[in-house]
Amino acid sequence: MTAKGKGYYNNRSLSFDLPDGWHLLAMSEPREVPGAADVGALVKEGLKNPIGMAPLSQIIGSLDSKTVVIISEDQTRPTSTGFVVLPLIDELNSLGIGDEDIEVVIGRGTHRETTEEEIREKLGEEVMRRIHISVHDPDEKDNLVLVGTTSRGTPCWANRKVVEAGFTVGIGTINPHYFAGYGGGPKMVLPGISGRDSIRHNHALMGEHGTVTGIMEGNPIWEDMLEGARIVGLDMKIDCLLNSEKKIYKVFVGDVEAEHKEAVKALIQVYGAAVPKMADVTITSAFPLETDLIQSGKAILLADAITSPGGTVILLSACPDGAGPLMYETLADRPDPEQVIDWIAEGKASTTGGPMASRLRRLLSTKSLMVVTEGLTAQELEDMEIEHATSIEDAIAQVSQRHPTAEVVVVPIGGSTFPFVEEAPEKVPA
Repeated sequence: MTAKGKGYYNNRSLSFDLPDGWHLLAMSEPREVPGAADVGALVKEGLKNPIGMAPLSQIIGSLDSKTVVIISEDQTRPTSTGFVVLPLIDELNSLGIGDEDIEVVIGRGTHRETTEEEIREKLGEEVMRRIHISVHDPDEKDNLVLVGTTSRGTPCWANRKVVEAGFTVGIGTINPHYFAGYGGGPKMVLPGISGRDSIRHNHALMGEHGTVTGIMEGNPIWEDMLEGARIVGLDMKIDCLLNSEKKIYKVFVGDVEAEHKEAVKALIQVYGAAVPKMADVTITSAFPLETDLIQSGKAILLADAITSPGGTVILLSACPDGAGPLMYETLADRPDPEQVIDWIAEGKASTTGGPMASRLRRLLSTKSLMVVTEGLTAQELEDMEIEHATSIEDAIAQVSQRHPTAEVVVVPIGGSTFPFVEEAPEKVPA
């Protein structure tokens, strides 16, 4: 019987046949969990009993300034944050904070500018109608304040509205992250609402030991981000764990470090997936992070960890925003991985795309990468030493020419799933 694989492309599910000479080792999938029946109830319960800190009601009651800034993640992350913002606003209203004293700041770091339509999709019509919304600009010097420096020398330039607010709360998504260990947590501040110089200094730390998926303590980037969030003054963090349909499954509320660690435990329970051995070919979907090659690269690097040297990673990603900021320019130069890290510090490579470019250059030194996409041309990908396919069937046909027999792993939700090799339990993310 012909083995079948499945995945996502442009947010739509698809299935495909594997060649007769390919043996399917594993379909590395997350555990199926339901979306929450009442997200608002989860948020309100979290605000009453937050992790590692006092309840919201006690904090608001002790504030000198009754202004609140809610930092929301941007369009590159999959959570519909409006489902969290609305009950948060209602709870603030019940504690005497009016809509006019609440502002939402979109923490885009150095990602591209967020459009009005993306804000509407992210936050919803009611939030847009009730609350003033602004988008952080890492280069708008008049709206940046230097509030301190981390022990690793990162200058903490932060959004003035965040710094001057009486209370700040960030809302994001818990996901694996290829150099910060995990998404969510302190990343809402650094890089989310930080100045470009701060982000550049932090991300240049990726050349140090421990800056990999699955590590927080001992990861200099995550530790620097956490210290930065403390210096800037992130008073509360909310992280959402999504299911495979991008619906909110659980909500974690509390101190930025304490809630992040609890959210990570839940993430691994849902998205950790064992495979029996290293694969010759790994087929992965960037879903739910397929906006551009930078975000899609997170799925590539998770697949890289279970692919043997000399093997091939096939990525399915629409990449509607193309390669991402300066990603093409950096990879087309075909630099050494270490050189890219130097470029980040110098400003020649972007803080958004540079770290991913460095890791992809390392992957390409031992393996092949093929991308099924309409968002990048075959020539653009060839310039970056990446192969192109017009469909998953085309990709399989091409790769089977050099791998007529192969042991294969398929990762349908590659942007979130943690595949790990069973015979090496010490490598399971923790």
